[in-house]
Amino acid sequence: MNNKKPRDPFSSDGFEKTKLDELLPKPKPKDDELSLLKKFNHKLGVYLNPSDTNITENEKRRKIGVIITILIFLTLIISSYYFLIYEPGQKELSLEKTTKLNELHELYTGALAASPNEMALKNKIENARSISEIKMIDIVSQATKDWKSYHQKSIKSNIDKYNRTMAVYSNESKNVIMSQNEATKIVNENDAKILSKIKFEKPNTVSVPVLVSRLQAGAGLVNVGSIVDIYSNLNDTGENFSSNNTNPDISGCTVLSIMRYEENGEVDSEYSKSKMNVHGNVTNPQENSKKFSSNVLEMIKGSIMNGYDEKETFEMLKNYGVKLSNYERQINLGDLDAQYMLLIETPQDKVNFMLNNMDNIVLTIPTTNAPDWMINEISSTYKN
Repeated sequence: MNNKKPRDPFSSDGFEKTKLDELLPKPKPKDDELSLLKKFNHKLGVYLNPSDTNITENEKRRKIGVIITILIFLTLIISSYYFLIYEPGQKELSLEKTTKLNELHELYTGALAASPNEMALKNKIENARSISEIKMIDIVSQATKDWKSYHQKSIKSNIDKYNRTMAVYSNESKNVIMSQNEATKIVNENDAKILSKIKFEKPNTVSVPVLVSRLQAGAGLVNVGSIVDIYSNLNDTGENFSSNNTNPDISGCTVLSIMRYEENGEVDSEYSKSKMNVHGNVTNPQENSKKFSSNVLEMIKGSIMNGYDEKETFEMLKNYGVKLSNYERQINLGDLDAQYMLLIETPQDKVNFMLNNMDNIVLTIPTTNAPDWMINEISSTYKN
């Protein structure tokens, strides 16, 4: 009888070993690998299905407590980071971006409001990820280059036939008529903080006649061709001016002509000098007197009618009014009640201001355009 069990076809032992099996033995797992795998499976089973493992109730509670403690600790760390570091940092970053964007919009305004460089700087600010990155964005330098380029072209296209242009200051509501060279100098010497508030236009001026007192007419010392600034000694409500505003209402006006009242041309002077010589009982008085009487306007009329030599008369009386005022300045004695009729070149949009405030305007002479006598006085005062 054969006692051998039948072969199990599903078992590897059910087949006879061949020589190939002997030559290629099966690899056996190492003990260390089995132990690590068992430990991992054990720990995984403890946390995922603790009921299937042999652990005590105290171990369960301890492990749950550890998990809860870790979760609470992580929550506190994340919350602290968010509220103490991340959120304040984001607020500070947002505030820095807003400040930088406000600077951008302030400098890139008017004609440059939609320029390519403005859009590029805006995108750069909005995409910045740190405050230091925002602070490194130099808006002023780029805006200064753009404004200088724009104004240099604008000046050339806004020159009148006298080679002048007019600077309009948006923040000060004033107009300044100046030469092309002076306008170019202003552009070259200033940055975007100033240049963004200026635009250049072709001068549109008219000559306005005003009748003012000597006080209002620069003490009578303005001359034909003088460049004057005009102030008003009243505010917008018609009350006495008491503001700290030091900007003129109109700047860079040209005095085209000056006339005094006719009485200032009437001359009736007498100079006398007496001397008494006494010799004993004999007294010998001596008197030397000079008298001069004339009327400047009448002399001009006479020269026109060929009563006088016209050329000689004109040369003699040329700048009579200015000379008179200058002599009065030198001797510190003059006609303070003198009235002046001036013809002043004024921007057209300032004509109504001039006419409505004729009694309140004051003409001043900027020291940058001072006459020779003023330059000499200032120079001698501060001479080393």
